[in-house]
Amino acid sequence: MMDCMNDQIVVGYNATPSSTEAVLWAADEAAVRKSTLRVVSCYEIPVAGAMAGPWLTASVYDTMMDCTNEQAEAIKASLATSHPGLAIDVVVSAGPASSSLLDELEHADLLVVGSSGHQRTASFWLGSTARSVARHSPCPVAVVRGAASRGRPDRIVVGVDGSVPSGEALMWAADEADLYGVGLTVVHSWHYPYVGLDTEGSQARDLTQIDAACVLEESVEAARERCGVDVTGLLVDDGPASAVLGAVRDGDLLVLGSRGHGALTSGLIGSTVNSVMDRIAVPLIIVR
Repeated sequence: MMDCMNDQIVVGYNATPSSTEAVLWAADEAAVRKSTLRVVSCYEIPVAGAMAGPWLTASVYDTMMDCTNEQAEAIKASLATSHPGLAIDVVVSAGPASSSLLDELEHADLLVVGSSGHQRTASFWLGSTARSVARHSPCPVAVVRGAASRGRPDRIVVGVDGSVPSGEALMWAADEADLYGVGLTVVHSWHYPYVGLDTEGSQARDLTQIDAACVLEESVEAARERCGVDVTGLLVDDGPASAVLGAVRDGDLLVLGSRGHGALTSGLIGSTVNSVMDRIAVPLIIVR
């Protein structure tokens, strides 16, 4: 269990609906954890403005800085009303979203970004930003989508595959379930790839399933030792992304592990995290 509450939660904000939902989710989480909420707003000078000359560039810079400052102060005032007593810091900086957010994480325990789920949208906080911070953030990253994500989760769901990253995700999920006093569901997928070449009742397939059941059982027991809430296991004969997506329902919070930098291995990390991130309708926590 957690010995203390987190010190700081960082959230990205640029006044879009998706970033607003991320801020509201982060504020709820910070209030429960008694953490400071750090709202980061940043802006980039358009390439056309930068190439038009120093006078136009300065004008564009000042206008964008003033607009971003106004938006940041407005969301801070709104949060002060909706979350009285919550400690709120606002940071406004110039630069790309991902690097601006990562620069603020030295003392952070959680980074929150919003996503609309539109993979081809060029909006500020979508697609590449979430992927970039998930790869490079030293702390867990929450990807939030939609107003249904707000408030106390009904259940925490975590995907495991027996790897070290999924073990870290399991411990984070157990702590979160304890924090909210809700149930924890541990999901492990397995799949025998030679069904078309083998008999349905083959010994190899049975052994594969038994190995998977052992991984799940060990994970469930580890979670029960970590937290004091109800922990259940779910063994799914499917690919890892489909397994966790099929397990979650409205009101859940999903937790997955990722290696972060460099080459990504199989299981519930790497491309699986990206696939789930694109399709998930509930908040997703990515733990490195």
